[in-house]
Amino acid sequence: MSLPRDSHTPPYRLVADEIRKQIRSGRIKPGERVPSSRDLEAEYEIANMTARSALRLLRDEGLIYSTPGRGNFVCDPLPPEPSTTAGTSKQEPAEHMPTPEYVELSQRLDAVNARLDNLLDVFQQLAGITEKPKKK
Repeated sequence: MSLPRDSHTPPYRLVADEIRKQIRSGRIKPGERVPSSRDLEAEYEIANMTARSALRLLRDEGLIYSTPGRGNFVCDPLPPEPSTTAGTSKQEPAEHMPTPEYVELSQRLDAVNARLDNLLDVFQQLAGITEKPKKK
């Protein structure tokens, strides 16, 4: 599966959105293992760091948790879905609000990941151009 190249959304967010949909729809159930960063890397044709950023985002949202040496799993129970009702001005409690430093670092990480993905595309194109045919 390939991500849309014309999207202005960073690739790691697109991957996180897809996994989030699978969790919320019940395709990946609470307690089940989610794909590893390497699995996501292969499935979506992205850099491993991009896949890790997608998993980090889902961890930050409380949808998954990590067990060292075992992988990432869907939380049980799932946190409630964010309210999207118009006119609702509920804010999250202060302990869950990201700090300005976190927001800045997250934005910088998004920019770095986007640049890495662009470089990976360039290297893959160059590799295709410079490959020599194998002798039989």
